Amino acid sequence: MSNSLRSRINYFSRSKFVRNVLAVATGVAAAQAISLAFMPFLTRLYGPEAFGALAAFTAIINIITPLATLGYANAIVMPKTDEEANAVARLSLVSAAIVSPIVLISVYVFQLQLAKLTGLENQPNLLYLIPISLLLVALLSVANQVAIREGLFKAKSSSYVASTFIMNLGKLGAGYISATGITLIIFLIISKLINYIILMARVPKVGAFNFRHWFGLNGIQKAALDNKDFAIYRLPQSILNAAAVGLPVILLTNYYGSSAAGYYSLTTLILGAPVLLLGQSVGEVFYPKITNAIRQQASNSLQLVIKATLALGGVAIIPFGTVMLFGPDLFAFAFGEQWKTAGEYAQWIAPWLACVLATRGILAAFPILNLQSYLLVQEVFSIILRSLALIVGLKYYQSDLIAIALFSVVGIMLMLGLAIVGVKKLIKESRLW
Repeated sequence: MSNSLRSRINYFSRSKFVRNVLAVATGVAAAQAISLAFMPFLTRLYGPEAFGALAAFTAIINIITPLATLGYANAIVMPKTDEEANAVARLSLVSAAIVSPIVLISVYVFQLQLAKLTGLENQPNLLYLIPISLLLVALLSVANQVAIREGLFKAKSSSYVASTFIMNLGKLGAGYISATGITLIIFLIISKLINYIILMARVPKVGAFNFRHWFGLNGIQKAALDNKDFAIYRLPQSILNAAAVGLPVILLTNYYGSSAAGYYSLTTLILGAPVLLLGQSVGEVFYPKITNAIRQQASNSLQLVIKATLALGGVAIIPFGTVMLFGPDLFAFAFGEQWKTAGEYAQWIAPWLACVLATRGILAAFPILNLQSYLLVQEVFSIILRSLALIVGLKYYQSDLIAIALFSVVGIMLMLGLAIVGVKKLIKESRLW
């Protein structure tokens, strides 16, 4: 038994996949640890209203962020050669250069409406930061996807950790001067720039990471045609997904004010930590692995997905189960008595995010399984069902807690549906091999 255990340990220590997962996981864990360490101090400086304003602004940013690269940045991992990958990078940045001015004009035209949605009626000019944020997101998205393609997970993770620390330190210092939502929003945008600068300073400027090859028009037409599924299906799917996730923030802001949105924001931030830690770590490394396995018609493709799902589901039980049992008391103790309501939200959100974490392995296989169109259709139904759930809770029951509960139940059902579709498709493909 001892020899068997030792051989297993040696196998995992030599496994490139395991090392890459650990590199990403360590970076994400460190960044999350930094954010969580600062959070008890920040929640005692910034009130629910400030976090609510940040959450509403972030919801708007997340909804339009996929437009920055028209979804093409996610395709950088797919090409077989560096030149083809560089063409996709060029296409992504050209898309951002076209989209950002359009967004700028839209902000000018709909400034009052957007200010109301984000709770920035007193500072509507801050909305002009949105197109700037899109450009930064586009650059960072391209850099991150190239890092994933090149296997530079350590550099990517360390850059994320450094920018997270600088951002939280800035929030803390600025909070003693002006503890407002505006301050949080400004540091959110600055963190993207810092992350990009640090990442580019840490990587070798060779291969697909020679950023001088990311600019221009050469090959972008062919890249657009070869990866059209990402623009046709992944782009609207990502927008709809972000809209569905941001719906609670926007509706809570409009029906119950920024405080309710702040409660929801803190809840998803805290509970999202394990999802981001394990889900992103496994997802980023698992994505190219499962893509290659299915492309090569490997017989263990289904087994890889099932193992990832069971492992992530097993890990999710402990943190999310604890929150389901003791949410209000945990949040009041950690963040202050004024955040106890956030703990009540957390009791309902926890099972939904547990399902999100468990299905990350399956979702990583969707692009190579040509299930992008299904994701789009599913997201259309998702936003309709989630909207209905929130509206029923907020208008019919006149309860923010019931609205969150219904929203989470719908989310659980949708994630289970995605898992079933992905497994069925893998089984079908395996039989054809």
